[in-house]
Amino acid sequence: MKQFFCLCCGIFIAVAGSTARASLRELLGTPETPFAGGTIAVYWKEPVAQTQVGHVLIHFHGAAKTVADAFARSDLEAVLVVVNFHGLSTAYSTPFAADASLFAKILDKARADFSQGTKLDAADWNQISVSSFSAGYGAVREILKTSEYFERIDSIVAADSIYAGLQSEDQERQVNELQMRDFLRFAKLATAGKRSFLVSHSAQPTPYASTTETANYLLNALKIERHVDLTIATPTWKQATSATHGGFTVFGFGGESGQDHMQHLQNIDRLWTRLPNCAVDPNS
Repeated sequence: MKQFFCLCCGIFIAVAGSTARASLRELLGTPETPFAGGTIAVYWKEPVAQTQVGHVLIHFHGAAKTVADAFARSDLEAVLVVVNFHGLSTAYSTPFAADASLFAKILDKARADFSQGTKLDAADWNQISVSSFSAGYGAVREILKTSEYFERIDSIVAADSIYAGLQSEDQERQVNELQMRDFLRFAKLATAGKRSFLVSHSAQPTPYASTTETANYLLNALKIERHVDLTIATPTWKQATSATHGGFTVFGFGGESGQDHMQHLQNIDRLWTRLPNCAVDPNS
């Protein structure tokens, strides 16, 4: 059994093999290599169709092997890119704030590795999905600040991963609206069916705005109600609620421990497989 250190929890968490939920596909790709002060790994499934795979999924934060195993279980026909930085959310946001072209460099890296590994011509990506676990949201939040990238991203999956500061002038716990601005913009497009935005959260409390509080902020801002929903029920991951409007969905789970938090990474394929198989309309 391997361990993964989650800085948001501040503990080492055992990463056990997940029960197979689909026929595992053999993965090919590149090993983790240094990239922009962190690491990057690129994976794709075998056999590769004799046409260009136009969907790229970029995931931030999580042991590459764990993320790759989830990808192998998923139904996604895509190229997976796993990006890790060592640190809290600022470790993920800072590189993108310092280099406005970093997201484009990740796309180029994935395209080059896929083309070299498959010997297929690598056209531009026609579908771009971004996902994050835990502190990885820092990268996503920074990427969305660049209008070009905001317009290019089709889908976002946040697996127990959107945190925020609190409004310092308020005595009650109020989410920092500025830090949620672009997540809310993307969620509004999703409710209109122009994007896909999937959010899961645990019940883990944090001194800053928790994933439950940020999810509630988005739901309240969009006037979307939760409902009891027990659809996902495993021995270690039990869904309690859901809320959906258009392409925006929030999945609420119980659990306040680091292990409960980790379930959102180990089961992220259950969220990925809900992504639509269509790209953003450039005229939207």
